[in-house]
Amino acid sequence: MDSVGLARISRSAAAIVFGAIAFGAVPPADAADGVVVLTIVADRDDDDADGKPDGAQDFVPPAGRVDMVQLDRRFYGAVFKAEKGGDLVRVLVDGVPFAWDKPTTGSAWLQGLAPGTARLVATKAGSRNVVELRIRGASLRDGAAKPVDMGRSHASLERTPPTRVDPAATATYDDPDALRFVVEYPEPLAQNEGKEIVLESVSAVGSRVDVLPHLPAGAIPCVPATPGVQCFASPPVRLVIDDVDRNHPLVDARSMRAEVGGAVVVRMDGKKGQLLRVLGPRDSAVGPIRRLKADLRAFVLRITAGGAPAVGGTDPGAIAAMRAELAAASAIWGQCGISFGDPRTLDAKIVDPPTSYLVAFGDDVGIPASGGEVRVRVDGKPVVVTTTRGMTVDRAASDFARAVERAGFVAIVSPNARIGPGAAGSVDVLVKRKDGALATVDAANGMPVSSDATLVVRIGSVDLSDGLQHFTDMDAMAGTLEERTLLKALDDGDPRTLEIVVVPLFAGGGRIGESFIGSDLSSLRNVVLLDRAGIRARKSSLTLAHELGHVLMDMPGHPDDYGVDTPTLLMDSDASDASPFGPRRLTRDECARVVRQAGPKARVPLLSEWPLAPIPPDTRPLVGN
Repeated sequence: MDSVGLARISRSAAAIVFGAIAFGAVPPADAADGVVVLTIVADRDDDDADGKPDGAQDFVPPAGRVDMVQLDRRFYGAVFKAEKGGDLVRVLVDGVPFAWDKPTTGSAWLQGLAPGTARLVATKAGSRNVVELRIRGASLRDGAAKPVDMGRSHASLERTPPTRVDPAATATYDDPDALRFVVEYPEPLAQNEGKEIVLESVSAVGSRVDVLPHLPAGAIPCVPATPGVQCFASPPVRLVIDDVDRNHPLVDARSMRAEVGGAVVVRMDGKKGQLLRVLGPRDSAVGPIRRLKADLRAFVLRITAGGAPAVGGTDPGAIAAMRAELAAASAIWGQCGISFGDPRTLDAKIVDPPTSYLVAFGDDVGIPASGGEVRVRVDGKPVVVTTTRGMTVDRAASDFARAVERAGFVAIVSPNARIGPGAAGSVDVLVKRKDGALATVDAANGMPVSSDATLVVRIGSVDLSDGLQHFTDMDAMAGTLEERTLLKALDDGDPRTLEIVVVPLFAGGGRIGESFIGSDLSSLRNVVLLDRAGIRARKSSLTLAHELGHVLMDMPGHPDDYGVDTPTLLMDSDASDASPFGPRRLTRDECARVVRQAGPKARVPLLSEWPLAPIPPDTRPLVGN
């Protein structure tokens, strides 16, 4: 390409995003007057992911030079003068803008700033070369026909069900997430130019997610009005999480799958024009929400020690099922800009039910002692504690913990929240060996664990063959003894971590998922339990995503418990529908609540900021071209 006045983009810049922009065939330079004709794009996006449009930066790093065009050696050290359109383009050297009429100090790059035509004259040592530029543009409009800044703002995933819109390109609409993509062409237009827009969505790692290869576009007034430039707008484009939303007949022609952290690319002549990042809601009560990440730990229980896992049939099948469930939940929460990371690499473990290592004091009503003994064996060693009249539950548990430690083990005292009918909270003592493994606690010689008439002491055990005993409204704040025995064995001690545990089934039927939240003030918090029916109900109920909503919003109830029943909302308590009108939507207020309750500034932050990085290139041919 050097022979026609356009040098290839440097290897370091080309490796960043999608390749250089030089639309169409570049005609040979006219030897008589040294004219080079180029088509470029107005560089309004944010390829280097620093939050500023590339065309507005005082220094453009290599990652931001993707939409710039590098001129060949003929122009090294030349003085550039704008005969026309000097406000539409700028010349840069090593990423730094150069003033007109000032000799450049190295290889010159051209960067479009706004649509139109420009004519640059470059002089050097008596030679004169002309660069004629046709600068195209890509921009955005929201439902009120207001511009959306491609570099400073972003797109968001669809949070409303499919609906019809006025087909006119100038019509307004009330969908807060859908955007019109606008292309701007300087005259004269080639045949069919502007009549169709090609959009492609890519993931954060540059892989293709979806494409709209023939999106119809209608003429609209340009904003601002620019002589010689014509503008064409697409229908409102919906960015959706899956094919359920993508393929509904009402919206399939204008819907495209996308991912939080990825981008929508406007393609021009098969190459990247501009891109728009996909993040959380553009507007909410806490302001724009960008990208947040949750730290998850996922477990699938075996039915018995060494037996089959609760889902998937085999260990690899269980891990695949767990990752698929996490991917579906992550996509749903993408509506609020939340991601759980790449599901292909999420850590999911297959674990056995724990041993009987937990001793619960005062379970469940927390009545003080009246006098007696607590006798157990820890890995066969006897441990005996005497209780006295009026001794509180927590004092009895502390005395037992010290006795366990004297026997050569590690004891962890774990208080529980008081349940509805309780006099006080129960207290669990977790017994471990010195190496951290769970010890085994059992009754001494078949005798009762406690001879105290009022202080109830029980050894926790987990038997999944008859289902996990789940909490009721009365003891939801503490959980059942079986739940505590299971979950405290898996707890990492970090309240900022979300634990997800899959069990074969809940006892009694009728329940497929439940969650423990922080506001209950229990030792169990930020935990979601699912049974395999909850996994199977993914498309109709999105059980994992729903239960995570209780944890992230720190909300024990459901909106329809005290307000209008809205079966399209994820947090609806009784909806079940696998269509786009099922329980899968999150409101802006719910997204704002998540940021307040679980975001980086929350009392216990479950979500952290996940900064964006430049998107790597995808060199595969465009589908449909």
